[in-house]
Amino acid sequence: MTGRVALRLRLWQRRILRACLTDPAGGSARALADAAPAGGLETLPVLASFHRVVGPVLATLGDVVPPGVSAALVRLQRDEQARKLIATANLRRSDELLGRLGVPFLVVKGPVLAGVIYDSPRLRYYRDLDLFVPRRSFGRALGVFEQNGAEVVDANWPYFLEHLAGQLDLSTNVDLHWHFLYFESMRRATRVSMEDVFERARQVSVDGMTVSTPDAADTLIHLAVHACLEGGGRLVWMKDIEQAVVNDRPSWDEVVKRAVDWRLNLLVGTMLLRSREALSTPVPDEVLRQLVPNAGWRAFLRSLDNVFPITAWTRRETPATRVAEATQPEVTATLAVLASAAVRRGRAALPGFRPPVLPGRPVDDTRAAYLDRVAREA
Repeated sequence: MTGRVALRLRLWQRRILRACLTDPAGGSARALADAAPAGGLETLPVLASFHRVVGPVLATLGDVVPPGVSAALVRLQRDEQARKLIATANLRRSDELLGRLGVPFLVVKGPVLAGVIYDSPRLRYYRDLDLFVPRRSFGRALGVFEQNGAEVVDANWPYFLEHLAGQLDLSTNVDLHWHFLYFESMRRATRVSMEDVFERARQVSVDGMTVSTPDAADTLIHLAVHACLEGGGRLVWMKDIEQAVVNDRPSWDEVVKRAVDWRLNLLVGTMLLRSREALSTPVPDEVLRQLVPNAGWRAFLRSLDNVFPITAWTRRETPATRVAEATQPEVTATLAVLASAAVRRGRAALPGFRPPVLPGRPVDDTRAAYLDRVAREA
């Protein structure tokens, strides 16, 4: 594929994905499908799967793309629907187990987005179930899941203890959290109050169940922070933010106040800006100025999103995703993380480079030590 053809394909991919997610009538996406560059339609299922937007793409273009492309999208949709059914069953089981234990919990992302926040729930699939429990109840909650057949995936307890991991992934596709942030270093650099998140939680109806979830402002902050720390490279995360803004309608004053108080404003602003660039999410300029007060940094983020748009799909990291993933509470700290990462990549590229061998850890009850540290007040 020549450079000119590849560029044309990327530009088309950027436009057609955006059209599938922003034009409810589908006219603009269908017109783009008619004018698809060579190979464009054949790669559409892979593109949609990577960005986890199979539902919107199939709903918009399923009857106009070639039969083979449509069939591939249908297969992907069935896979996503199966995962969604499993996650729904896990939610019912989790509600039963934690209710019996008397442990309060919050449901975030998948089921709540699909059932409450999206204007077309059937188009938002999800694979895992994310549950938050109070840190002092985390060990008990983990124990009841394990007693009922769940296992911790990749149970590297020394690593969990070293970083005081904010979540554990279970074999039942339940991600059990006690904090919005995974690493202790990031939690120390910020001031997130999970107690306040639990106190402000609201009750919503999901698949016939009444569950608790963060209020509208906390939901938007969490969506943005999660997307940012993952690099912000999947379009579904930008759509989640857009739907939360449009349909959940959080108070911008509360979003800004909490994000600033928690020192998460740079992360939240980065993803709100990206969602606005990608999907025209209605985020006021003043909100972006308050969240990202450094005008030069705002301009830098915009330039990255224009030059390396996530809708021009690639499996490789781009400067835009690297900057998002490295984002810290302050611009100077972000630049330091980026510089350190660049040095590591440079060393790894040297001929004959071998990663250092870490010394063996003594065998001890690190699981108990980890759960004990989580249970204690920070």
